[in-house]
Amino acid sequence: MDQKTRGILPLSKILVAIDGTKPSMRALDMGISLAKVQSGLEVEIVMVVPYPVQYVTGENPTGDLTIVERLATLKEGGQTILNHAKDYSVSNGVMKLKTYLKQGDPAREILDLAKVTDPDLIVIGNRKRGFLRGVFLGSVSQRVAANSECAVLIVK
Repeated sequence: MDQKTRGILPLSKILVAIDGTKPSMRALDMGISLAKVQSGLEVEIVMVVPYPVQYVTGENPTGDLTIVERLATLKEGGQTILNHAKDYSVSNGVMKLKTYLKQGDPAREILDLAKVTDPDLIVIGNRKRGFLRGVFLGSVSQRVAANSECAVLIVK
């Protein structure tokens, strides 16, 4: 290994998981930075729209939208976030880029996509839920890191 490549992971593809929060946008920035360091790196961005509470519980606390309407609204919002992330990545020099919009359990959808696309690294943000919430509920980043078949970089 020569001096120029020492300490650099040979990455060809990364998967960046976003949800529109600040930590996930920092994860996107990290993915863009990795793409700038390693030419030819393919960046895949996934936005997972979680199912609304009433879909899981059968309750409709607001009473204003049906489950189908709420799912459609959430999906539209997710597509908007994904489009902004794509535009931002391209404007920052990412040339090889794919995007995916998924719906369901975020950790499961990210892991399932990773099995299909086979990235070298998953980059994901951490929301800092706090100790008790993290212990009892777990976090998406924890679940992805624990169950991924590839390396996972958690960005704070």
